[in-house]
Amino acid sequence: MPSRCIRVAARVAVWIALPLLAYSLVALLLGLLPVNRDFVEPRQGIDIYLRFNPVHTDILLPARSEIRNWSDMLKVPGIDKAQYLSFGWGDRTFYLETMRWADLRAGNALLALSGFDSTVLHVSAENQPHASVDMVRIRITAQQLRQLVEQIDASLARDAGGFPQLVFGAHYDNNDAFYEALGHYSVFFTCNDWVRKLLSATGIRTAMWAPFSLALQFQAARISQIP
Repeated sequence: MPSRCIRVAARVAVWIALPLLAYSLVALLLGLLPVNRDFVEPRQGIDIYLRFNPVHTDILLPARSEIRNWSDMLKVPGIDKAQYLSFGWGDRTFYLETMRWADLRAGNALLALSGFDSTVLHVSAENQPHASVDMVRIRITAQQLRQLVEQIDASLARDAGGFPQLVFGAHYDNNDAFYEALGHYSVFFTCNDWVRKLLSATGIRTAMWAPFSLALQFQAARISQIP
């Protein structure tokens, strides 16, 4: 009887391990393969930034430009004095209930990966970013900025009057806010792949698939830059 239990446990372990291994290998391969390989930064343009941590990527856009003054539509503490806004998309329950890693719950993680939960957009007012290992600058054209803004607009859920829906009382700090978003987070479409989709549709070099932040960071570091 014990040996049979061991055999069953071994089979279950293999059934779990094989999909995880296949997922990781596909993510690695498609993360190494670029789209928009020929993208080159313009000599004159607008600086945006990608901010990375081991599991998540934010995209930072100017708070005010000819394309958009974000304070006209978003209510974020400090937005009037901000130079940039950071945008991060993700699973609603996980985002709102996991302010710190100590708050991580297996149930929330599984709900996020299932694709059944709704999503939110996390918006933070920022000072002028500075390029670093975890903060990559990318220079783009005004038209590309317009395309990014339009895509972020399209990610926001809106009320009957057409205004973005603020999640009242939800924030991490004193310079951020959450808005209801469209779409569903899942194991196949993560917060990082949301950023990848923005970049890909705008003609900026990025990965073919990026469930993990490392793929975005790898491709961003290989963008051809003009001094």
